[in-house]
Amino acid sequence: MTMTMKQLVRRHGAFVSGITGIALVVVLVTQDMVQTATNYLYASGQVMPNIFLLTVGYSIVRAIPFGIGFFLSLWLVAPIAEELRVPHVITRAILATGIAATLTFVVMAVMAVIGSFDTSGSLFGNSFPLPTFSGSSAAAGLLNALAGAISLFVMRLPLGVLAGILLWIWRKDHPPKRPLEGIIDL
Repeated sequence: MTMTMKQLVRRHGAFVSGITGIALVVVLVTQDMVQTATNYLYASGQVMPNIFLLTVGYSIVRAIPFGIGFFLSLWLVAPIAEELRVPHVITRAILATGIAATLTFVVMAVMAVIGSFDTSGSLFGNSFPLPTFSGSSAAAGLLNALAGAISLFVMRLPLGVLAGILLWIWRKDHPPKRPLEGIIDL
């Protein structure tokens, strides 16, 4: 049984799953900001604004795909409904964390491949700079993205499970008007 895009978009439960994904992004960026600030204060006794802003920007680039992946998983793949038992809630939260880490890997891998392109010669001194591709740089970037995604999954798994359990508790207190079902429920 295939679903059309119209049926997919009309599926219920997007709002609460979206709020959960946004909350995860806020928590992840806040955690990274506090960790970066404490690391720089410990290392040098002062916060360096340029490095701090770069680190926060990189944190946002990693956190947004994670939040989107978590949202999509809780909305389309495996929504957490109030009638589920705790082991099912934890399993679905682990699946959502895995999907979020996978989407983060895809984004970081694309950024690594794009970053491995360079121009030959000076950009302003050369009339027609030719793009060059560094395969070793791309391979290193892909390996770094994979290691980062695995680390992200392991480090964010407790937060993902906590978010899933809090969503389940909220749904028990505020049951949806229509039943929720995801791709794994069909």
